[in-house]
Amino acid sequence: MKIRVLAVAAVVVLLCLACSRDRLGPPPSGVHLRAGGAISFYLDKAASDALELAIRESFQLWSDASIFKFSYTGKAPGRAARDGRNQVILMTRWPKELSIGKAAWTQVYLDASGKIAEADILLNAQAFSFTTRREAKVGSLYVEEVLSMEIGRSLGIGLGDDAKDQFHVAQAGEVFEPDIDPAQMAAYLSLYATN
Repeated sequence: MKIRVLAVAAVVVLLCLACSRDRLGPPPSGVHLRAGGAISFYLDKAASDALELAIRESFQLWSDASIFKFSYTGKAPGRAARDGRNQVILMTRWPKELSIGKAAWTQVYLDASGKIAEADILLNAQAFSFTTRREAKVGSLYVEEVLSMEIGRSLGIGLGDDAKDQFHVAQAGEVFEPDIDPAQMAAYLSLYATN
């Protein structure tokens, strides 16, 4: 009987933990700026070495162009949750509360003052194929371009924008050079110029 009660209690605790996870979706309306200038990030342990290099370079673009300094901390199990880690996660099962037509989603977590304290970037590997500028797999999205947009969102640029992003699809024989979208850089400057 005691074992049965413990088993039921364990199931209840697990169900409560599963139900209590933050729902994925846009933050409350309004402008939300990033708290702090030094930001460490993790990468989903399922990522390939080529993807790891491309992701690190994408964060470096933003480090070079902004007041924020991103540092790579290593690979970790992919989990979208308020857990104190900024993470890039390859999602082979896209969350049902998010549109399957989005190539990526940035989930931000706010502190008590409404500033962004943490952000997880989810890449939709269920519906999209990703490549890097070095691999240039035809028909895939360049992860550097997708990440450049999502890193901007992790800083508060265009958060909650539900419009479908238009990303470049890799073509045979092309040379792709990643960069930050000029409109996104202008938005960054307007948000952080006085900070």
